[in-house]
Amino acid sequence: MANTPNAAVSPVYPGRVLQSGSSGSEVARVQKYLDALRVKYPALASLTVDGRYGSGTASTVRQYQAIVGLSADGKVGRDTWNALVADYNATIGGSADTYPGLTLRPGARSEDVRHMQLRLNEIARTYTGINSQTVDGAYGANMSDAVRRFQRQFGLSADGILGSDTWNKIVEVHGRLTSGNPEHVVTPYPGVVLRAGSSGDSVRFVQSYLNAIQGRPLLTVDGKYGPSTVRIVGSFQASKGLKVDGKVGRDTWAALIPAFNATL
Repeated sequence: MANTPNAAVSPVYPGRVLQSGSSGSEVARVQKYLDALRVKYPALASLTVDGRYGSGTASTVRQYQAIVGLSADGKVGRDTWNALVADYNATIGGSADTYPGLTLRPGARSEDVRHMQLRLNEIARTYTGINSQTVDGAYGANMSDAVRRFQRQFGLSADGILGSDTWNKIVEVHGRLTSGNPEHVVTPYPGVVLRAGSSGDSVRFVQSYLNAIQGRPLLTVDGKYGPSTVRIVGSFQASKGLKVDGKVGRDTWAALIPAFNATL
């Protein structure tokens, strides 16, 4: 299963001027891009990528603006943002998928968060154990849940926080989907038998994987192990020659993961 490829897009201007006192991933992206462009403009002062717009960042922004012929006010408005992004893309190579240089976590609000919400929603069309979310640029509980559920399926520490490893894995998984070569999940066995009354992410994964294996959404992916989940688990067990008890223990889980991967 594959999605329609999306053309690479540049990071979107945040819609507000970045200046002394600003903070967040978009400031970090400015710092990262300016520091990388020292290969082209050696006179630029080195910057620490920390997402805090202090005097050093303002000074380097002024240097860059003077070099490229912009008004040297030390602030990143739309013109400076667009020039910097275009310069970085042409010199280093990048897009909105380029990690901004700062971990995204609950409470963050930025165009980088919005971009990852879009990517996760696109991924969730295939890996339906990941919840969809409103694309609003705000890192709330739904975003944290989606990140955690993504992490659990693709071999990352499931902390619900979007650092460089998770960011890059989201980009990788999305890229493989759009190229028609979906990545296999490596979801670990939860360590307990799932049965009627169980709930949580692992139940969501079971429901998601069984829907894909059956070829149609017979189960609501809600993380609640009810009678319908018991019944479909039993049908799956029968098809694999396993003990038919409607529970997902280690053996059923071990059969479920490759069966789902075979549908991709």
